[in-house]
Amino acid sequence: MRNNYISVDDEQTKRLKEICLSSCAYSCIGEIYKLLNCEILQKLINKIPKQTIKLKSDLLYGKDTISSEEKFLENLDKYISYVKDNYFIQHNELTLIIELTLKNKYNEVLFDMDDYHENENYMKYHDAFRKMFLFNFYNNIKFYSKYVSKYNSINIFLNEIKFYKFNNSKDIIMIEERMSKIINNRFSNIYNAFVPYEEIEKQHYEFYIQQIDWIISDFYENQLYRFDIKDNDHYINLHDGDKIIFNVLNNKEKVSIKFGIINRNFCADKIVVFTQKEFKEILERLKKIDVSKKYDTTYSFIDSSLKFNFWNEQKMQFLDIIFEYNNNSTNKCMISLDPRDTKKLYKLISKQVNKKI
Repeated sequence: MRNNYISVDDEQTKRLKEICLSSCAYSCIGEIYKLLNCEILQKLINKIPKQTIKLKSDLLYGKDTISSEEKFLENLDKYISYVKDNYFIQHNELTLIIELTLKNKYNEVLFDMDDYHENENYMKYHDAFRKMFLFNFYNNIKFYSKYVSKYNSINIFLNEIKFYKFNNSKDIIMIEERMSKIINNRFSNIYNAFVPYEEIEKQHYEFYIQQIDWIISDFYENQLYRFDIKDNDHYINLHDGDKIIFNVLNNKEKVSIKFGIINRNFCADKIVVFTQKEFKEILERLKKIDVSKKYDTTYSFIDSSLKFNFWNEQKMQFLDIIFEYNNNSTNKCMISLDPRDTKKLYKLISKQVNKKI
């Protein structure tokens, strides 16, 4: 499949590019500018109604009225931001996938002139954003399900969501919850899942079916991997019900640990190695969770499987642990600890270290 790009900007496209680059109201300027070079967006901007919108506040734009073109760009900007905030997708695929989703029937939200920042409108916009982003992938799953057995991952997934209606505003949240996990688990190489089946010639169906099957199968394989906590495992229960296993296996020149995460949707463990210096530094940092509130810090180690990121909010310090669980940079899980959880983790580790001295 080939995307079409415009070779020469017309006056309207030039004007929108100038608005995009000169305004402080948009946070996804780079993505918007790229999309303005695409044929699909040129078709959409030709449909923008000519009108002036009265604003309740001049805080965002520095004025109390904007054109419908500015509002169209705002809607596009909010849509891109929604996708970036809710999905973990490799950057070089993100804009290409968004471009594909702009073609479907839910793109009407881009022409909505209601104030995004009013609560009811905010919910309405997000409902439309969910549907616009997921529709291609969802529709492809439904269509290609006819060409595979009922035991194929495509039909297994479709059976899981069969009681949810895509157009229903409550059901789409449940569908998104499941589909976002599939997308985020894969992280990259998901572009083909969003190519509308209507654009595919029948002789190429098998290729696209295989692509979608791989994406969903990868998710199920990660879900199916389970392990039990053994009697000699050292672990803590986090505030949200998740569990962290942290077994100090060797505390000599190099420190080796068994690190694991267990929650409702994910489960994995792995042997991770620290240098003595790294291990002492991170243990000291965990100990100071209550007194080190002035700065954010990220700790990377000789073994890239683990990364500790301390961050601050409302005069409290939190810890994100990023776990690369199978030597593939796309297969990562992040777990968040509040100050109480971090204290538990420190006590769990220090107790083991003291025993091994």
